[in-house]
Amino acid sequence: MQNEAIEWGVRSTGAPTRSRLQCGHLLVELSRGPDEICLASKCLSDEEIREGIPAEAPVQWTNWTVCTGSHDVRLLPGLPDLPVLARQDPVFEVPPGGEEKVFVSIPVTVFVQVNERGGEILAEFPTAALPKVKFGEPDKAEPCFLLADPPRKAALRDLDGAMVQAPILIRNDSREVLRVTQICLRVAHLSIYRAGKSLWASETLVRYQGGENPSRISVKSGVPAEAGGAALIAGPRAGGPATLVGRTFRSFRQWTRSAAHCF
Repeated sequence: MQNEAIEWGVRSTGAPTRSRLQCGHLLVELSRGPDEICLASKCLSDEEIREGIPAEAPVQWTNWTVCTGSHDVRLLPGLPDLPVLARQDPVFEVPPGGEEKVFVSIPVTVFVQVNERGGEILAEFPTAALPKVKFGEPDKAEPCFLLADPPRKAALRDLDGAMVQAPILIRNDSREVLRVTQICLRVAHLSIYRAGKSLWASETLVRYQGGENPSRISVKSGVPAEAGGAALIAGPRAGGPATLVGRTFRSFRQWTRSAAHCF
């Protein structure tokens, strides 16, 4: 059984009854029984990516009984279930009244959904294991995932299909210079768009208010300007208003087994 590159959209598990789908370092196996869809996942090493794995290599199985009797599933790209944090390198400054756009690359999460209106999410499989961190003031810290790569000032072209590119427009509404050393991006309200094999998230507008004031954050509707010709493929993880306030640039603590360290 050969690994297939993952294709987003409806996939019938009727033919073949067993298949393995690859997205980056993630391998997802689908199998079908009577009124049952079985899913398994495996994180591939660099060596396994290069040389492949045996067809019968063990994977960890999880079983679901699909009460509707549907044997079709929909594969959708998604974003992590926590905000993501990116360390800025090199550090840059935004003057009062100025703005700067950056782009972060986020490992995609594969959603497996029953193919019917309002279909149940059977499972979600992250394509990368990201370390958890805490961001915010000690009494209001929130868990986040730490991204491996820093934000960039230019969009990438032909990005790996296992990554989602998220544009962030930073606007300094304060009277002080904003020094950007890290960015916390709340991804729950971001939709995902596809242009060819590239995936894009909705653009986020962050308005810095200065001092200890939280930033004003809003999600722009529609396709990001840099993703011309892209089409909506997946809605946001969370519904409701896509406008909020929250820390975006400061207060970062990393979790360890024994203590939290400030950076």
